[in-house]
Amino acid sequence: MKLTTAPSVIEPARDFPDLLPHARPAVRLHPRRGTPGPYGSHIGGPVLWPAAEPWPECTDHKDVNGRAYTLPLVAVAQFTAADFPEIRFPDGTDLVQLLWCPDWHDQPHPEGWGQACRLFWRRAAEVTDPLTGQPDPKAHPRYDEGMIPRACVLHPERVTDYPGDEELPAGLADRFETWLTERGLTDDLTTVPGYKLGGYLDWRTTGLPAALECGECRAPLELFLQCDTHEYPLGSWAPDDAPDRFRPLEERHLRTGDEAGDASREPVGMTVGRGSHAGLFVCSADPRHPASFFTQ
Repeated sequence: MKLTTAPSVIEPARDFPDLLPHARPAVRLHPRRGTPGPYGSHIGGPVLWPAAEPWPECTDHKDVNGRAYTLPLVAVAQFTAADFPEIRFPDGTDLVQLLWCPDWHDQPHPEGWGQACRLFWRRAAEVTDPLTGQPDPKAHPRYDEGMIPRACVLHPERVTDYPGDEELPAGLADRFETWLTERGLTDDLTTVPGYKLGGYLDWRTTGLPAALECGECRAPLELFLQCDTHEYPLGSWAPDDAPDRFRPLEERHLRTGDEAGDASREPVGMTVGRGSHAGLFVCSADPRHPASFFTQ
């Protein structure tokens, strides 16, 4: 199935060339509910995990009486080099898996997510004896249902993303805002919403951190994966003048409130942050360094 983002009302090369140097490639993943297998790329569903390797757990929890307990991590996503050559896979790897704790941790990150949000880089051919039954986080009474993704297949679409005001130079951000206001336009160009690889995160809720750098080597961080409660803004969740650009052209016939319509707008079924979005960032020098996770 092909899913397509509508063109923006703004064409940078024609309308605002100063934005062009800040463009970044991104991949809209367009997850849709399905039954992915353990060998491919997907959100939710089974990952290719070696049977001999212990399933990771988060031990950073205590009950009201101060007693420690553990939660098995949840398989959130898996991506292959064959599907996503845009990912900078470390030498000798062609598979990356994201697992996290099914209970929100406090920011700042990565301090609040030390063992709770982890990337595993593998070579798929080396997993010769895969685990057939993965832990069910719902078996634990303390899991947060909003942290567990539904199994989804992916329909990737390559797009170009641009930064929001927080990551544009101050003068450029002001000029762009003035340009939009003078023409009565709404920004439908920057910080593409939904699940995506690469691109830019919208920082309008919390503001841009003072330093986006790796906690291990201080190299700059780059957005690896954006998770989003909604694939596109709509209705009461969006401003009155919110653009409809990000609703795929092929799904415009679906009605909000219907099962199919809601599944297309909230396919993964997770509540990210306060019903908003979040970004998983990796070290630009070595993506094997601990990842950082920022919620909005």
